[in-house]
Amino acid sequence: MRVYVPLTLPGLAAAHRTGELGAGPFAAYAVTPALRAWYRSDDVEELEYAALGRAALGSLRLLAADGDAPRRRIVVAVDVADGAVVAAADGGAEPGEVTVRVTVPLAKAAAV
Repeated sequence: MRVYVPLTLPGLAAAHRTGELGAGPFAAYAVTPALRAWYRSDDVEELEYAALGRAALGSLRLLAADGDAPRRRIVVAVDVADGAVVAAADGGAEPGEVTVRVTVPLAKAAAV
C-alpha cells in the first residue's frame, strides 16, 4: 500500500540521520474507504492525489506546531505492506488518515 507521510525539513533531516521515516506507530495518509467516500471517485490516480493532498495539509499542521522549521511542506511517498497500516478509527480522524505500525526505512521511499 502506498502511504504519504507528512514531514517538515527538520523531520526529513532526522529521517536521513536515522535512516528511518518512523519507528511506528506514526501518522500517514493513504487511499482508504473513508477517503473514497469523501472524494467520490473510482480513479485510483485521483484518489492517490487526494491522499497526497491530505498529507500536505498534515505537513502544514506540523509547520504550525514548529515555529522554527523552514516553511516548506514535505511529503514522503512510501510503499508498505497492507498489514502494517490501519485506518485511523478516531472520530476526529481525517479521510485517508492511517497509522503505520512498523519501522519504515527511508531507503524505501518512492518519492519526496
